[in-house]
Amino acid sequence: MKIEKIFSPSNLELSELGESFWNYVLSQLPALPHETEDKKFLFSVSESSVFLGGIAGNVYWNGLEIDVLWVNENYRGRGIAKKLLEEAEEYARSNGAVIAFLKTVDAKEFYIKQGYKVYGQLEDRPLGSVLFHMKKRLDADQSL
Repeated sequence: MKIEKIFSPSNLELSELGESFWNYVLSQLPALPHETEDKKFLFSVSESSVFLGGIAGNVYWNGLEIDVLWVNENYRGRGIAKKLLEEAEEYARSNGAVIAFLKTVDAKEFYIKQGYKVYGQLEDRPLGSVLFHMKKRLDADQSL
């Protein structure tokens, strides 16, 4: 056996590993939709053609993964991030998502106010900080 170290892998090399892993996953969960069925999205906010912020994520396997949520510092505190998050959650629900999840270093309190809960944390990612893993049920009664 030989371990080859590849520091700039080609798409073909990455594809071989990815397809091999996917075949294993399907052997365990045969009804799982392929990642080609993922619903990636970006919702952005602008004013007078000036980009103010946005949210990007992916809806797959009955879940919403928030990748990025950002609002320009000069426009924070106006409910823009909350509205973007609500729009993403509604889009996800309409596409069958029952749970949302994300990672954050410094916006934990914002997400808690939006109904998210910490389910894990990773210290020193990046060094000297804590990376919080958060989730929210999307199929729960929203009036609670």
